[in-house]
Amino acid sequence: MARTPSTKAKVTRAKLSAGQKRERHEKRVALADAINTARDSYVQEAQDIAQAHRRSLKWTRSQLFLKSRMLQQRRRVNPWNAFLMAKLREENEGRSSGERVKLTQFITNNRDKLLRAYAKLTPADKRVLELDVLAARQAKLKATRANPKALRHDVNATFTSMDREWRASCARTGAEGFYIAVRGSIEDFAEPKIFFTEKAEKFAKAVLDLEPRNLALKLESWVISGLNVPSTSNRQRPLNKLVSECRTHIQEEFECILIKKKKFGNYKMNYDNYEKKIVEAHGVALVGWPSGRVRNPGRLGGRAAAEQLLNALVNEKCYWVILSDEELEQRKVDNKVRQARGEQVYKARKAKGVSAKAHKSADNIGDADDESSDDE
Repeated sequence: MARTPSTKAKVTRAKLSAGQKRERHEKRVALADAINTARDSYVQEAQDIAQAHRRSLKWTRSQLFLKSRMLQQRRRVNPWNAFLMAKLREENEGRSSGERVKLTQFITNNRDKLLRAYAKLTPADKRVLELDVLAARQAKLKATRANPKALRHDVNATFTSMDREWRASCARTGAEGFYIAVRGSIEDFAEPKIFFTEKAEKFAKAVLDLEPRNLALKLESWVISGLNVPSTSNRQRPLNKLVSECRTHIQEEFECILIKKKKFGNYKMNYDNYEKKIVEAHGVALVGWPSGRVRNPGRLGGRAAAEQLLNALVNEKCYWVILSDEELEQRKVDNKVRQARGEQVYKARKAKGVSAKAHKSADNIGDADDESSDDE
């Protein structure tokens, strides 16, 4: 019997009212807003991860959106695989790394035996094997290796790109500004990164009275010294730590003040002959020293004096100044007057010792003279 073609019935839908249209439109807008919000949060999360872990944004986005294993649900545990791994561990127990049996070889040699043993497992036994694998997954941690050289290259590449973007942005928009980035701890090896537009550099020199690089060095020393973190512990810092911070602060500020005087070199602070080797030689001086004359922080006489000096240095109550020509000449005159009164302003140089060879030579010369006079 031939089939008779059936006529396709036309489906008619009721016309939407204005309220229904409005409701459908609101649903579409809410869905679009939710998707855009989630997309923006994913982008921001990628930027935060890249910045926190010092990875490129391109690499981070590819991990999150294209090939990310963290966003994919892991494959469920296979009881047969869990059983094989447990048996393989038993087989290799006590063997060294070069003597262990490979999985493929182990299955080939013991296939029938493994199948019979697996067939005897109860559902409870299989569940125990699955739980063991899940526990191993949770306990497995990825080891991260520190690579200072690669990190330094990453920092340099990042800030080179950032420097180009800043220059292009300032040239395009006419904006003025600067940025300073320094290492966050003593274990890092990146040098300070600075960018100053022309007017921003003039601002730093005129208002802050600092060269841009000196400002970066000040920020780095303040961050690394740990003085930016308020102390929450009642335990006192060791005295040698306080002394070391005082010396570091004095030396770094000494180098900065010499750069202002256009003196570039490896100059070291001299506490023993401070007036001659530092003040008179370079025309700079420390003012606001809390306890008498300037001397080595290790010889101040205890923790209280070292803490007092460190607080004065940090709060800039004790700081370096450049002496004018008149002040320097008056300082030299005062130093000579004090030295004449008996104060040890200048440290005397050590006298050169006379060696035994020199004594022996003098004696021999004396004997020769005596013998020649006797002959005469």
